[in-house]
Amino acid sequence: MYLTFAAAAAGVTALVLHQRSVLALDPGQNLPPRYLVLMVLDGAQPADLTVGKLPHLDALRAAGTQYTNAFDGILEAETPAGHATISTGSRPDHNGILGFDWSTANARYSLFSPDQMASVEQILQNSGAPTIGSLYKKQYPHAVVVALSGHKYYAAAPLGGPAADAIMYYQGDPNGRYVPTSVPGHVPPASVLAAPGLTTPTIHLPDGAENHLATELALSAVARMHPRILLINYPEFDWPLGHVDGGLESRSKVATDMTQFDTDLGLIESAYRRAGVLGRTLFAITADHGMMPVSHFIPSSVVDNAVSAAGTTAPDIASSSADYIWLADQTKAQAVAQNIMNAHESGIQSAYYLAGSGAGLHYISAVPGSVTPALETANQYLLDALLNGHQPTVVVFGHEGATFTSPTTGWKADHGGNSWESQHIPLVLSGPGILRGVTVSAPAALEDVAPTVLTDMGVAPRGMEGHALTDALEQSSQSQQRARVAEAGQLTPIQEALTSASAAGR
Repeated sequence: MYLTFAAAAAGVTALVLHQRSVLALDPGQNLPPRYLVLMVLDGAQPADLTVGKLPHLDALRAAGTQYTNAFDGILEAETPAGHATISTGSRPDHNGILGFDWSTANARYSLFSPDQMASVEQILQNSGAPTIGSLYKKQYPHAVVVALSGHKYYAAAPLGGPAADAIMYYQGDPNGRYVPTSVPGHVPPASVLAAPGLTTPTIHLPDGAENHLATELALSAVARMHPRILLINYPEFDWPLGHVDGGLESRSKVATDMTQFDTDLGLIESAYRRAGVLGRTLFAITADHGMMPVSHFIPSSVVDNAVSAAGTTAPDIASSSADYIWLADQTKAQAVAQNIMNAHESGIQSAYYLAGSGAGLHYISAVPGSVTPALETANQYLLDALLNGHQPTVVVFGHEGATFTSPTTGWKADHGGNSWESQHIPLVLSGPGILRGVTVSAPAALEDVAPTVLTDMGVAPRGMEGHALTDALEQSSQSQQRARVAEAGQLTPIQEALTSASAAGR
């Protein structure tokens, strides 16, 4: 009898401890959400969210607020910078994460290596930019923060930031299997990575399978770590769906990936429902950048010849739907930019060179009047996001559909620059404290995601540059509402200029 009683008591104790770790701190129906599931559909286009049968996503959108003109508002419009902006609520000029590659006076950074994730963390720490995880844990020190992806460690690391308890991703092992692993310093309990069903015998997976593995890894973390903050990157919308297949140019593949995502969303909702916390969970669905169909490849010789003719070299060039050029001799910046424009390449829209020093750094158009005044204002807004101390010396923008990426890639779509399709992203918010059945056409920027979700969760977004999207919130302060109105007033002409240039460039 004693053993029976002791076993029962132990079971009850374990159940109570489990509930304390999973359930909200303050039970009640009218309190802000205590859980966040933020899902980044890497490179997804807003129209992707309407392809296929998506009952879970449709229900979530109907119960929440969606933005039709959300856009990155940053350069570079790339995965590392986009996820850092989502996490910090600040642009690269504040958080320090510029793109995949950049050069400084003393070093060259390339984030195409898991070994560089320590550098990402150090840059974020040095910037002083808070993150979703750090601000939430400051208010709730025992809360668990988990960030993860498929193969994109360079998405999961900036998304989780230094405060994340676990940062996980997938990689191939020596036996050719696809296995989950983690970033050093952010290692989950061994049971999370060893859960059944997380390893596949090959790295060659059918469409949607890698995204599903990310969901399975997330569910393992939910079952064993009970995170308050769950941040997931879904990589396949970018590659292969975007770059290789052209995104919406292959609607059948979009439907495959979106149907799988909808199933995964339903699995996560079910897990939170079983834990008794679905009603206290805020869902945010967005992307880190858009995806622009490619119709023209700009020859690399245009930039190479311009640099050589100016009498200097370029230690680093990051090529995408824009070209970002670091020069060995920065005094040659104007000459390089003018040489590029003098080539009269049909795919090039505009070129800018760095001028000034210290707080007075700014970009100047090589050919004033090469774009409309409205687009010049929009370009300058985006260029300002680069000024973080290791900014490129020359920036070249392509017309909509033009890319500086090599044609040998065979890519059908690209991103990274100022084109509207590179910038345009989906944004859906749903859960406690979010207005139901609302569609907002006023523009929102990527840096607004973090302040909005934190505000909805009852945490002040101190130190973030973005604004709480009060047009989605049931409750907000008057100062937040005024800031949002002012932001919308600033972003509207920028969004309109980018969309007009996109339509003219097609």
